[in-house]
Amino acid sequence: MSNKFHQSALTEYTRSYARRVCADFFSNHTFISGKQILNLTPIGQINMFIVSNLFDKWKTDAEKFRSPYFDFTHPEVEEAMRAFMNVVSQHIAVRREHLEPMLADALRRTLTLIFDPRYYFDDLLRNQPDFTLTSDAAKQIVRYTQINKFVPTYLMERMNGKPFMYVNQALNCLDEVLSQRGHELERYERYVAILSEKVPFDLGSMLRTSPDSGNGSPARSFFDTELDTTPPAIPNTVAAPTKPVIAEKAEPVVIDRPEPEPARAATPVAPPPTAPKPAYEAPRMSLQMTPQPEEPTSVADAFHRAPIESIGKSISLNQKFRFINQLFSGSSTAYAQAVEELDQMENYGQALDLISYRYASQYLWDMSSDEVSELVEILKRRFA
Repeated sequence: MSNKFHQSALTEYTRSYARRVCADFFSNHTFISGKQILNLTPIGQINMFIVSNLFDKWKTDAEKFRSPYFDFTHPEVEEAMRAFMNVVSQHIAVRREHLEPMLADALRRTLTLIFDPRYYFDDLLRNQPDFTLTSDAAKQIVRYTQINKFVPTYLMERMNGKPFMYVNQALNCLDEVLSQRGHELERYERYVAILSEKVPFDLGSMLRTSPDSGNGSPARSFFDTELDTTPPAIPNTVAAPTKPVIAEKAEPVVIDRPEPEPARAATPVAPPPTAPKPAYEAPRMSLQMTPQPEEPTSVADAFHRAPIESIGKSISLNQKFRFINQLFSGSSTAYAQAVEELDQMENYGQALDLISYRYASQYLWDMSSDEVSELVEILKRRFA
């Protein structure tokens, strides 16, 4: 949930508003029709979210109607079903007990879209099935969005007619549009005034922070703003020395050019800088086998670099449990599906793209973790 709001105050307000609107309408009606829903409140976005909710329920009910004993793909059946569902959709009739919670939810979504648009669209994208935004889903989002509509429209344009884009790519596009056109985000004042005509809207009790701090300019993350302002602060050369974490005792000094003294470092227990040098020399010159830790490491290294035929079979039981818990939020089903998909990739590049574009973003992986490194090594062996 967006942390711009005091959730208890938001829940109480949306319920109070829904009760008041429904009390006014249902004092003279038993049902509400589709056309009446479109004019239920003076804020069109609230009404559109109710219609969107009904549309989702309508699709779910249509799927339940299908039976395994009949061919629903036959052209005549499809045409008849389409005609039937269209006729049904023209006769929407919703009772108060069903409309009131839908109205409260629609108002909550509308307030989030007004006061915290970045969170609203971010959450909407992250909840797309299979972590992909399809062109059909994008069209529906555009269709049912009235406030800040330029955001989903921009996402549609960036899809360039493609059938889908991965959600992490869509999130990058979201950052782009909010950075470039954040000044176009709608202001909250007129909506607060409209809502207050029905139920007084108290900004102080509703919001944790001033609304201006989130809408005046796009809410960018610390990493976006800081890295943009200080790009040269991290020289490329510094990255290299910090990387050699391969050796247990590696220290920044170890990067120095190897001297012809490695034979002296037979007992690298002492901390002098020259001691770890053979640890780097040994893998390069397969001649230096004197340090004891090198023998098992090189044998294991040779074994682990051997090509494999199946990703699933090459993952040990211990690794499997760690991958499930650390990489797939404890879901063995998600793990099994990922392994199956990765095995079907044609090369290492495709497999790496799949974990980077889909799974890493979907499950918020720490790309420097041991589990991710181990999985990448397995992919290298699989597609070697």
